[in-house]
Amino acid sequence: MLKYPKNYQESKTELKAWIQSLKKAGVKVDTKSFPIEGELVIDKVTIKSKKQTTKRLILTLGLHGIEGYVGHACLKVFLNEFLGKLSPETETVIYHPLNPYGMSKFRRTNENNVDLNRNFSQHQFSAENIGYQKAQSFFEPRKLRGHLLSNLGYYGRVLKVIAKYGVSSMKEATLMGQKIQKEGLYYSAQEFQKSTQVMISEIPKLLDGVADVVWVDLHTGYGPRYQMSVVNSVREAKTPKEVSEAIQYPLVLGLNKEDFYEIDGDMIEWIYMENNKREKPIQLYATCFEFGTLGDSTLNSIESLKAMVFENSDRFHPQSKSFSRYANRLMREQYLPSSIKWKEKAEQDFHQAFGGILRYKGFSNK
Repeated sequence: MLKYPKNYQESKTELKAWIQSLKKAGVKVDTKSFPIEGELVIDKVTIKSKKQTTKRLILTLGLHGIEGYVGHACLKVFLNEFLGKLSPETETVIYHPLNPYGMSKFRRTNENNVDLNRNFSQHQFSAENIGYQKAQSFFEPRKLRGHLLSNLGYYGRVLKVIAKYGVSSMKEATLMGQKIQKEGLYYSAQEFQKSTQVMISEIPKLLDGVADVVWVDLHTGYGPRYQMSVVNSVREAKTPKEVSEAIQYPLVLGLNKEDFYEIDGDMIEWIYMENNKREKPIQLYATCFEFGTLGDSTLNSIESLKAMVFENSDRFHPQSKSFSRYANRLMREQYLPSSIKWKEKAEQDFHQAFGGILRYKGFSNK
């Protein structure tokens, strides 16, 4: 069963303990910290290969701050159950977490309210989110009064937006980033954030000096409640069915180029872009693990959006203490569920998919 740290500081204490344990066992480990906000940092942990490095395994977590708690729990599973099974040519690099502010505050966004997975823009932040512009007033943070009235008001506003603009427009609004509302949801900003700058600098180095890279970015919130989704890049050559069969995992998704909104700012897509720029691109498999929490029905999506709308209003407009606790509770259940059944299944799914990828890519034969 996955076990979350209580808070950001506890996650850092555990990380340091894991590093010390590895060093005591004779494992070569290098560390580096990137300051982001005050004492909040991204820790880079490099676990050296036993032989000359030809493969590099990269794990990133907490790009959407609060999602770093499940990512941290998965990291513990990796260190305990997979690290010792890696091929001797494999070096492991961990970034913990990519959004330390969001993780410390139990929020998805960073210190500037930016959704970092919409901040890796390849087009100078020129993309327009028409769906969001239509429904902008819906996303405005506001003063909310009481649980019952706030919920009734929220569902009423959702129905009005869908009735006026349609489900597809609402989907577009929530899928793409937006740059017009700094205090709104899915804000991409119009400049690279500190965390983004760190990774933009790091990515070319991570693709250097090796023939193969596997990169797994850990997320929660999207997809069926009891089945983690492996979400591949639009640039992944193999079909989801081919990858599913190769890694022996049932739920592999690919971004459909025909139905795909022009999402600009995704980190995984930036990684592929950097590899394609190289004179000789390496063998790269970069993917996202999405641990679904509420479910993937339309009603579940509306509930998921509610947690973010309420939390965002609480951030920018002082609410009652009771409502603040309520909004925080919604966010935690959305991104780090308390259900024992969920945590047990999430660990099983991580084990199955991660092990399958390592074997498929020749990073482990066990």
